[in-house]
Amino acid sequence: MLRYLSILFLLPACAMAKPTESESVKLVNACQELVAMYDREGQEKELVSWFGSVSEGMQAGYCRGVVVEFRRNYEELFDALKIDKAPCKSKGWFEQAKSIANTDLSTDERTTVGQLLESSCSD
Repeated sequence: MLRYLSILFLLPACAMAKPTESESVKLVNACQELVAMYDREGQEKELVSWFGSVSEGMQAGYCRGVVVEFRRNYEELFDALKIDKAPCKSKGWFEQAKSIANTDLSTDERTTVGQLLESSCSD
């Protein structure tokens, strides 16, 4: 009897659990957090460390890390292939993060993280 009672308590929790969001949605949300923490020039706003939560900081760090590593790997690829043109048209990691943050995924939920990074690099 007691083992059935524990199942009854778990059922509502399972019913309330929402499906996980895709990695591309996580990246867009993380980049929105990052852009909110910086001003237009890409300088960290004052007092962000005082009023920002740990979760917001982690999300912002995730976005910046993904974008910076993508740019580094993309540049190394262009160097290895001896391609003379700049690999990314966007000026820097902050411009690319802003482009990702402004992406609307409601029209195409099948967009991958790689597609997001490549399209934001060419903007």
